[in-house]
Amino acid sequence: MAFLFLGLLAACTAQQARAPDPYAALIADLRHGGYVLYLRHAETETMGESVVHDLGDCSWQRNLNQHGREQAAIIGAKFRELGVSFSRIEASPFCRTRQTAEIAFGRTPALNSDLFYHVTQTPEQVAAADAKLKLRLGQRQAGNLALVGHAPTMRDVAAVELPEGQGALVRPNGDGTFRVVARVSVNGITPQ
Repeated sequence: MAFLFLGLLAACTAQQARAPDPYAALIADLRHGGYVLYLRHAETETMGESVVHDLGDCSWQRNLNQHGREQAAIIGAKFRELGVSFSRIEASPFCRTRQTAEIAFGRTPALNSDLFYHVTQTPEQVAAADAKLKLRLGQRQAGNLALVGHAPTMRDVAAVELPEGQGALVRPNGDGTFRVVARVSVNGITPQ
């Protein structure tokens, strides 16, 4: 009986050793490209923005605070440590999204007005931006794409709530649909 138990235990242990690690599989696949990272800007100062002014002028905007700059740097470092790169980086025109992208990825992002979000937008403007993001998330990528934007758009499009400095890793299905495969934060990548 003891031999039977030891044999079963050895078989179970061997099977567990061969079972694929979803995290390792995701990272290996991510290194090959084809994913979209939607990252909400990192933590900001607490101040209001009741009206949109010149987006090139950061003085009236809610910009990154020290913790936010640290969040962006940590997230970027984690991707570099994993050997994951992004062939294209785009950000909303707000200073906080541009700052997040520059700190995290070490280069100036392309500005994408489709990622713009502000509480003063009409429901029609928000719906149009949501539709554009949904299409973008469903498009296959040659490399990895990083989009740095705001929380409401991703919530509307994918039912994903993103606190400041967190992101969602998306796998486009190639048919206009996508699936969220992981969450991203200063703690790393957590498969869904």
